[in-house]
Amino acid sequence: MTQQAPSLAIILLSEDLEKLHAGSLVGSVASMSGMNVNIFVTMNALKPFLKENFDSKEFKTGTLGKEFLAKNVPLFDSLLKDGKELGELHIYGCALAMDVMEWKKEDMIDIFDDMIGVTAFLGMAQNAQVITM
Repeated sequence: MTQQAPSLAIILLSEDLEKLHAGSLVGSVASMSGMNVNIFVTMNALKPFLKENFDSKEFKTGTLGKEFLAKNVPLFDSLLKDGKELGELHIYGCALAMDVMEWKKEDMIDIFDDMIGVTAFLGMAQNAQVITM
């Protein structure tokens, strides 16, 4: 009998750069370590993923986030891309928040697998360890 790989579900809801970075780092390392990882980006966490905000580095930051930007530390997008390339990591945007803000998938940086509802994400998160940031 084959054992299923452990699963991790991460819900990103804060626009703070440090929380986005931490959630992306945890997800990326988990996927590279053999876990199946699903990340759901919702509420204010979607703002930094907007192309215009990402390109202009319009991020809400604390002390560490300011240092990340000043020292050109690879940001959350790089961590997520690494996790997708080297492991089993999928990223979903919240369809409801996208609709409310009248944003489209094309308005976001090219990292999302799809825009889905909470019900669909909860189905994916079944039997997974869940982290919220």
